[in-house]
Amino acid sequence: MNRSRTPLIIGIIAGIACLGLVLLIVLALVIGGVLFASEDGGNDGNDGRTPSPAASGELVAPPGVAEDEPYLEVSSAADGPVVDVYVDFLCPHCAAFHETHGEDLAQLARDGEITLRMHPRPMLDANSTPAGYSGRAANAAVCAYAEDPEQWFQAEAALFENQPGSEGLTDDELAEVISEATGSDVSSCIAEGTYLPWIQDVVEPEALESTQGTPAVLIDGEQFAGDLEEPGALEEAIAAG
Repeated sequence: MNRSRTPLIIGIIAGIACLGLVLLIVLALVIGGVLFASEDGGNDGNDGRTPSPAASGELVAPPGVAEDEPYLEVSSAADGPVVDVYVDFLCPHCAAFHETHGEDLAQLARDGEITLRMHPRPMLDANSTPAGYSGRAANAAVCAYAEDPEQWFQAEAALFENQPGSEGLTDDELAEVISEATGSDVSSCIAEGTYLPWIQDVVEPEALESTQGTPAVLIDGEQFAGDLEEPGALEEAIAAG
């Protein structure tokens, strides 16, 4: 009689073991799903953080700038001419332009003699390795402007003085350049590419329609046709206008 019960007991034990295994598998799947949902954060795998403007494509204009304005108004003058300057921070000719005319423009702006509008372009994004340095450098300068419009001049000068080759600068290096020049910590603004959508979707399309390249200067809407390599030539043209 004991022998006849043995297979039954074994069957019961095996059934219980199988049921326990099934319960463990189900429990593991439930826990795994909860953990995945928690880590996903409901925002497309951005580690539970709010997506950056650049990653989400959200267009954020700098403070005081309308979303459809393709420039930073660094200074304003009631009676002076409007001077639009188009630059790319990877452009060697732009660095030479800044060395020749940068201080003149900054002084005219600080003295309130001109309305200075800066157009930081991502024109040469494809020329860096990895691609995108022009836009990232432009964003770094705009980040400084967002802290204080007066910081544009220091940021612009520092970016041209530290102009790299085609390898570009890393975000950390850009943040260090801006910090040393302005005293502002804009590392998160640089890392998140806060103003990149504005630079790419607003600044660049207008620049492509208005200019042939960089550097370029418009005085009251008219292209400066003088010698950009001649010191003082731009200042004289502005005064004459």
